[in-house]
Amino acid sequence: MFRKFVMNNMFLRNGGLIFGELNNYSNEPGNFTPYFQYEIGPYEDDFVLYFPKLPKAILYYNSIFLKLWAYNPQDAIKYIQANYDLYPDKNDFLLFLKRQLQHRINSFKNGSKSPKLSIAKISLDWIEEELAELKGRQKIQAYNQFIRQDLTVIVKNELQNTISSTSTSTQPSIDHLAERISIDLQAKLDSILENTETKIMSLADKYETGNIQLTNLNMKDKLITLFLCLKSLTGKSTKKNKGGDPLFTDMDLNDIAQILRLHFAPYKGRKIDSVERRIYEVNTALKLDDPAYNELSRALQKFFFP
Repeated sequence: MFRKFVMNNMFLRNGGLIFGELNNYSNEPGNFTPYFQYEIGPYEDDFVLYFPKLPKAILYYNSIFLKLWAYNPQDAIKYIQANYDLYPDKNDFLLFLKRQLQHRINSFKNGSKSPKLSIAKISLDWIEEELAELKGRQKIQAYNQFIRQDLTVIVKNELQNTISSTSTSTQPSIDHLAERISIDLQAKLDSILENTETKIMSLADKYETGNIQLTNLNMKDKLITLFLCLKSLTGKSTKKNKGGDPLFTDMDLNDIAQILRLHFAPYKGRKIDSVERRIYEVNTALKLDDPAYNELSRALQKFFFP
């Protein structure tokens, strides 16, 4: 009743929201989206959340991550995977976790070495990869739907247009023939797609020349930042109103992704669009006025353009 009174008073509501004393979640227990499995009862050592009574939204959502922080990296992913497998809307689950983790990562201080931050970043990497794979599976499903439904109709219509007789006795044979052609065509297209992907991957593997290992996987984003700094590096201006010459005449995010994918162990086997997406996110979050980044940029500029 008190919350209802406050939320219906504009002055009290705005004050409570501004100073963080209120939120938009109901105080009614159980009023949340159950992304992770939960039970009411004594605690057990598994991947389920346990509460002594039906929790409210804030407690439920915070409990998801309190449990996540308490695992080592391997079991943290198993914890996420176990609940991901049980949740019906895969895309919704992954986007919820991605946004929550990004929000919580941003709450850590710069340079933090907290194990929680490490678990959050490792979990986020897994989610990014799973989102990319889910997108690929959705494309395959759309393709299969086209083969099984739309293409069958197209083939059937073409057959009807070319067969002069349109008697009832001919109709079942047309349907059967259209279905058979579509099935055969799907098998051939599947084979072509599979062979093409295999050839592309094997071609990339053939020219892999490095297997550089990072001592600390938490440095992956710093490695990306280093390449981004090199990408934007320019020499000192020599003429008025004219910038200095760049270190590279042409270099984009895809080039950085290819370098990481081919030469750095943490990125091997990952799809190129997944690596490129992470580079884009690091680039977007990069603060050019960050003292550490400015120091790196000046040192590289002094080295390449003395």
